[in-house]
Amino acid sequence: QKSAAEETSTATPEAFVQQLLSVLCYSTQLIRAAWCLIQSNDSITRHVHTVIDHDSTNTPIRQLTCTPSYQARDTDTSRGASVLYIFTAALEHALVVTDDVEIHELEKPLPLHQLRRVIKVQKKLLYRACFVDTKTGPPNHFGLALISSTSRAFRDLYDRSSRRPLAVPKVWLVAGLLEKEIKGCKTHSDFLALLKSEPVLRICPMLVSFKRRLELFDKIVKTNREELQGVNSPNPFNPNPLKPARVAVINRGRILEDGLATMNNLGSNMRERIAVHYVNEAGVKETGIDAGGLFKEFWTDLCNIAFDPNYALFQMTEDGSTSMFPSPMSSSAHGPDHVVLFGFLGRILGKSLYEGITIQPLFAHFFLSFLRGDYNFLHMLPDLSTIDSQLYNNLMFLKTYDGDATDLCLTFTITSNEFGGTREIPLMSGGAEIEVNNANKQRYIHMVSKYYVHDRVKVQSEAFTRGLWEVIDPTWLRLFNEPELQVLISGASDGKIDLDDLRRHTRYAGGFTGMDRTISRFWSVFSSLNGKQQAAVLRFVTSCERPPPLGFASLNPPFTIQRVGILRDGDKLPSSSTCFNILKLPTYSSERVLKERLIYAVESGAGFELT
Repeated sequence: QKSAAEETSTATPEAFVQQLLSVLCYSTQLIRAAWCLIQSNDSITRHVHTVIDHDSTNTPIRQLTCTPSYQARDTDTSRGASVLYIFTAALEHALVVTDDVEIHELEKPLPLHQLRRVIKVQKKLLYRACFVDTKTGPPNHFGLALISSTSRAFRDLYDRSSRRPLAVPKVWLVAGLLEKEIKGCKTHSDFLALLKSEPVLRICPMLVSFKRRLELFDKIVKTNREELQGVNSPNPFNPNPLKPARVAVINRGRILEDGLATMNNLGSNMRERIAVHYVNEAGVKETGIDAGGLFKEFWTDLCNIAFDPNYALFQMTEDGSTSMFPSPMSSSAHGPDHVVLFGFLGRILGKSLYEGITIQPLFAHFFLSFLRGDYNFLHMLPDLSTIDSQLYNNLMFLKTYDGDATDLCLTFTITSNEFGGTREIPLMSGGAEIEVNNANKQRYIHMVSKYYVHDRVKVQSEAFTRGLWEVIDPTWLRLFNEPELQVLISGASDGKIDLDDLRRHTRYAGGFTGMDRTISRFWSVFSSLNGKQQAAVLRFVTSCERPPPLGFASLNPPFTIQRVGILRDGDKLPSSSTCFNILKLPTYSSERVLKERLIYAVESGAGFELT
């Protein structure tokens, strides 16, 4: 027997605790019974609400104690906290082997409407523990265990919801959270201090609205960029003028090769200002000074080449979403240099995020998890469904198979098909001699999923991630889940363009004003286009079909419409300068002609050439 003072806590449950949880979760109805008790027993319900409601008690959650039932008084909130902890620990453990199909279709471990109630309770507890409780004092092992278990279960449910929604977004949020704190920060060090000091941003950032986290990320990057690169301002007394740029000489016919040669070894210096000087095929430098537009053009072209699946560094998933992940065959196509190329691609993505350049590629859900640096290996089976749907269905059949698994004649090996040939790969030492049975089939499913989702692209993913993290700190990326990170990379993908937002932040040049007749016709035409056509116009002008994550106010350079005078409608087509986000619009005689010529130019890819 040990006194409370002699007790020690461990970072992970001991083996016997795991075994006990397995028995309780899979051989009893403990989870449903505990949740029913929390909702229906008046005393337990009152105690739980006393714990999670920050106005009910002055005792911080991290200082809660667990009192034996024979010593507890009716007013002692530890009864409710104890039941809540048992429920949360069991739920967390059950989710380890529960897949998305079981949650949504079989209502395991709880019906969906009850899981939404669980989310609300856990949200209140985490909000109080991570933001409201400000009292200092020695924490208690029980209180810390309750917070830790709740945060893990809550994060698991949130991660699952990012793949297949469990609840509407507002269920996860605390309204107005951190709004005042973010507005109070001015410098890069202020924003970093906020990121490190606020437990809610480290433990449960999903409580803060996505827009507010986007603003925080934007401020962190922008203030750091201004410190390193300076500020371009016409003010002669500018205290922080632009610093000299690193010059990259690029041949237009060798964009990827020259980019790799000039910038791959910059490391964290990729954050500095880079000026691009183009040379033609004859080696003659093109005229013009890079004021930011040439760099954007180069970076956009570089991304289009490097992330093209035909380049054999990335391949598409099978779920029809056009999402990409590293090709397991990249070494066969590029030899040992494929690791260097993946590192460079990571730096390309990092620089795009750092400069606020939205790029076209969409990445697979599991690969986005790798980029955040905290991939949840418990979700490998659902992630496998996006890579190989047939294999996923086969593993799901094995998982739910009621008969003897040895009847299926499986061993701990997988068969790999490469370039028309096949080879057998053991999943573990001596795997070819180990038969899959009912006792070990869960391990087999886990190991097969791990091989396809993680092991065969591990080298590529690690190289890419290292390159990304040299430019973007991973703690900044962990503010977002996978779909949110995709929005950060390539803008909103819901197919909707906010016309009012675009119009409000559009600039006019060459003699155009917002009241010009041609401009009125353009906005009338743009609003009449369907979503796909609007996205095509946006890509025609900015090189990306999706708006920036924070709206068009953050588009740099801003969306601009420039006047092109013509005598006849057939003289010129609309063209664009994507490096400056400029649409060069001729003064057509009617709205009908403008629409026809604009659609023709966009669908023909006119750009600079077809005029």
